[in-house]
Amino acid sequence: MSTDPDLDRLRPVYEDIHARLWRAVLAWSGSAHVADEAVAEAFAQAARRGDAVRDPAAWVWRAAFRIAGGELARLRETEHLADVDPPSRAAFLPADTVDLLRALRRLSDQQRRAVVLVDGAGMTAPQAAAVLATSPATVRVQLSRARRRLRSLLSDQEPDDAH
Repeated sequence: MSTDPDLDRLRPVYEDIHARLWRAVLAWSGSAHVADEAVAEAFAQAARRGDAVRDPAAWVWRAAFRIAGGELARLRETEHLADVDPPSRAAFLPADTVDLLRALRRLSDQQRRAVVLVDGAGMTAPQAAAVLATSPATVRVQLSRARRRLRSLLSDQEPDDAH
C-alpha cells in the first residue's frame, strides 16, 4: 500500500474508470498516444490536487478530455494530425472498429463526446452532462444527431461482397 494518501484515495477511482476512460478518449481523439497521455496526466493532476478535488471520478473525466483536446490542437499545429489516419493502432483493431473510429472523426466535437460518453462509456445523459459541463438536454440532442450521422456514415461503408 502507498504511503501517499492522495494516491490511496485515487486508487479505487483509477481501478473503476481507467479502462473506460481510456477507450472513450481513444474513440473521441482517434489516437492511442493522446489517450495514453491525457488519461495519465488527468490522474496525475488529480493526485497533485488531493482533497481539493471533491469528486475525483468526474474531475478526471473532464480533465482527460480537456487535456486530450489541448494535445490534439498542439498536434494539428505541429504535425498536421488531420493528415494522419487514426487510430494509431488501427492494424491491431477489427475492421468494424476502425470504421467506427473513422466515422466518429466525421462528427462534430460535441456529437463525438456525447456518443463516446453515453454509448461508449455507458454514462447516462446527466452523467455525461456533468463531464461536459452542459445540460442533459444538450447531451441528448447531440447524441441523437450523432447516432443519426453515424448510421448514415456506417451504412455507406457496407462491404462490397454483401450483395
